[in-house]
Amino acid sequence: MNDQQMIDQVKTLLKPAEPPPYLRVKVSRMIARSGRPRARISTLATVGATSAVGILALLVGSVVSFNGEPPAASVQAAEFLQRAADAARADRTPAPRADQFILTTTKSFFPVVGQDDLATSLTRSWMSVDGTHDGQIWVSDPVPGERQSTVIPGCRDGRAAEWGPNGTLLSSTRQCKPGRAYLDDLPTGATSMLNYLRKMSGVAGPSDEQTFANVGVLIQSGYLPAQSRAALYEAATKIPGVVASPTLTDAAGRVGVGVSLAGQIDRYDLIFDSQTYRFLGWQVVPVAGNLVRQSRREVVLDVVIVDRVGEVP
Repeated sequence: MNDQQMIDQVKTLLKPAEPPPYLRVKVSRMIARSGRPRARISTLATVGATSAVGILALLVGSVVSFNGEPPAASVQAAEFLQRAADAARADRTPAPRADQFILTTTKSFFPVVGQDDLATSLTRSWMSVDGTHDGQIWVSDPVPGERQSTVIPGCRDGRAAEWGPNGTLLSSTRQCKPGRAYLDDLPTGATSMLNYLRKMSGVAGPSDEQTFANVGVLIQSGYLPAQSRAALYEAATKIPGVVASPTLTDAAGRVGVGVSLAGQIDRYDLIFDSQTYRFLGWQVVPVAGNLVRQSRREVVLDVVIVDRVGEVP
């Protein structure tokens, strides 16, 4: 996923308003939400204690099918994604209340012209479960002259506050549709989810690379209920060229399993915990050149359900 896709994702959330240039800069560095929050006072069960390295090793040379159909992805990737789907279905985290917020803490790593090391930025986003309450985006290192925190106005009775040029809220309002953080209207079957991913690109006949990138966009776009999250992982098995790497280290130094698809220019990686199958983050790595200095990476440090904006458990 590139920066423009991230901007477009947040603009979709805020339709039909056009965020001011100040806010577009900020949200382009933000990962919207990941797909598996834990309740504030409860801990998600750990599912699948088997090491993914062992799983992938056992699969070499085996034949796997799902619902009688062979996967388009590699056997290793398909098996891992199916286990991630099974883990999602076993998740019994209660649905959040409409008046709560999904707090996502992420860290971005991105190249800067004239700088050898990747720059970093920590982001916290409090997004309204039902889209009617004011949320907030906080960044650790705002660009000079910009605000560190920006309110995401809730949509109530079809109206939301407008932004001023500096990101402050005005007394005037605009038409809106609630941008819900709890995505309980997504498909729950693999085939219908695959079709949904293809339509997300907004073009006829999207490439496999676009479709796979949309898997990451959807994981990050809100709190997916268990059945939809499972369908998403199963849909990814139907995308040709998807492969798995048993040991892939994310930008935070955590070792996980990478599920990847390489295009002609970039390789898009989704990284999962090898035992719990929790989504750890994504990275876009050029297939040639200086891979470290040119890569863009995002890691998910925490996803929790909280009662109010600004709350950090």
